[in-house]
Amino acid sequence: MPKYPVALVCMPFFVAERPSIQLGLLHAIAARQGFPVESHHLNLDLSKRLGSQNYHALCSHRRHMTGEWLFSHAAFGDAAASEDQYFARFPDEVRWAERELSGGADYLTRLRREVLPEFIDHCASMAWNEYRAVGFTSTFQQNVASIALARRIKETWPEVLTVFGGANFEGEMGPEYVRTFPCIDLAVVGEADTAFPLLLEKLAAGEDPGTVSGVTRRCGRRVTVTPPAGPTVDLDGLPTPHYDEYFARQTTLDIDPAETWSIPFETSRGCWWGKKHHCTFCGLNGTGMAFRSKRPARVLAELAELSARHRITFFEATDNILDMQYVDTLFDLLGQQQLDYQFFYEVKSNLTKEQIGKLCEGGVRWVQPGIESLSTPVLKLMRKGTTMLQNVRMLKWCHYFGIRVSWNLLWGFPGERLEFYADELAVLKAISHLEPPGGCGRIWLERFSPYFFDRDAFKATNVQPEASYAYAYPEGIDLQKAAYFFDYDFADTLPDETHRATGELISAWRARAGTSTSRTDYLRYRRTGSVLLIDDHRGGWPIGTHTFTGPVADLYLFCDETARSAPDVTAHLRAAGHEVAIDDVRTTLHGFVERGLMVSEGDRFFSLALPSQPRR
Repeated sequence: MPKYPVALVCMPFFVAERPSIQLGLLHAIAARQGFPVESHHLNLDLSKRLGSQNYHALCSHRRHMTGEWLFSHAAFGDAAASEDQYFARFPDEVRWAERELSGGADYLTRLRREVLPEFIDHCASMAWNEYRAVGFTSTFQQNVASIALARRIKETWPEVLTVFGGANFEGEMGPEYVRTFPCIDLAVVGEADTAFPLLLEKLAAGEDPGTVSGVTRRCGRRVTVTPPAGPTVDLDGLPTPHYDEYFARQTTLDIDPAETWSIPFETSRGCWWGKKHHCTFCGLNGTGMAFRSKRPARVLAELAELSARHRITFFEATDNILDMQYVDTLFDLLGQQQLDYQFFYEVKSNLTKEQIGKLCEGGVRWVQPGIESLSTPVLKLMRKGTTMLQNVRMLKWCHYFGIRVSWNLLWGFPGERLEFYADELAVLKAISHLEPPGGCGRIWLERFSPYFFDRDAFKATNVQPEASYAYAYPEGIDLQKAAYFFDYDFADTLPDETHRATGELISAWRARAGTSTSRTDYLRYRRTGSVLLIDDHRGGWPIGTHTFTGPVADLYLFCDETARSAPDVTAHLRAAGHEVAIDDVRTTLHGFVERGLMVSEGDRFFSLALPSQPRR
């Protein structure tokens, strides 16, 4: 087979703090098949030009396709909306830029008209003719920057094939982008582990690439699509991602190595919960919901290889949900071996204290547990499969074990009621000693979510591509097929004004919380023989120390690890030799709730104070 040199490109606005696992994995796959391959993390070049703070803010901001619109002039010239049009339609974007960037409208205009076109000039000046094919990975707001560079490559070297893939090309989105933009020669729709090397083999042999599963291409005026290959089942058979170019480019650009704080790695794909009960608002996984995971031994080998190669021990899992078997296998092994790896994982929030402790011993230091509500009725509307009490338990024990928690509060679910959020607000007021949410807001409507595709069950109306797509892309593209986010109306939801008090509480909570080392709110208990002392220092509650003795102290501690029912508490106290009546027990439990020292739901109660001494 003749040599067929390939380039893989990561464009803005992908974060600069870590390499792209998409590039790293496809690089390793192509190299294993014998293809000369080079990666280009060009997002690092723009981060260097803008400064890491400005660049990070732009990567994190997805409200109105700001990143895509900023590159639209470089990609489409005057065919895309002007600054005046965009600012008039989305004035909050200017206010955001004034807060988070180096300036407001003037800065955004300069980026769009000068800085980013010059950046594309810089990228286009590279010797792309040294490659037969250039592949672009596109997720979230990487699309327009990638199209801008692909257009320049095709204008200068029309013989170089451009291949696109990634989450932005799933489903009908990929074929629509291929149809609209002649600078995209081919697209891989779905998982590319098998399709991409097969595509390269066909191209290198001069054969028809349209026979490869998952390939979309233009044939004259038509776009042909072959059905995607099934999800990759044998994740153990995938190579370790190749990240050398990212770190080499970082050195060349004189970027502080401290700005790279994690290495992305993959231990599973799909979502085992979503396969059973697809959360109503979630559009992740696209067409790859089936859950698959690597063997623990394979994961350990990959961690050892990556940490030795790059001298970094913080790993960020790209998994959408933790394989629950890992709690007793992978993380048990990591804890036993006393390795100094640290991890970020997305997890389900029904983990117990014991399970969270095992994750901590295995190195988990940061989780995203999918806590989107502290109202069980709202969680049922989401199909989350968790309860308010489980979510609070997760927050409590993560805080105890020193695990950072990223979570948010969402609303806007059909069938929600005012009393759901009144109850939630009461819970929020009681847990200010725990990690605050990152924010709150109305749900987005995402392609591939049940709210989007199941119109019989969920009566979304006025469903249109989110308005800013029309400002980022030129006329001629069918945004109904190309968009991932949509504007919509649901009849049976509450207005945003309903949540004003919640938003104000969260803002004040976040301001008080500061960093984990300067947290001002706390709720801790101390055990001294038969006496229980609870030290309360939370905003909105009387500051001081509560003293409890005898069965009351025992009652509180019995509800410490997990929620207990009043009958269970009564049985526990009687077994300990206390003659108590269940009505008196309930009265005492509700008294703790009224003082904000417990939360309850139905006839179940959970203690909120944390132990003052670390214990398993």
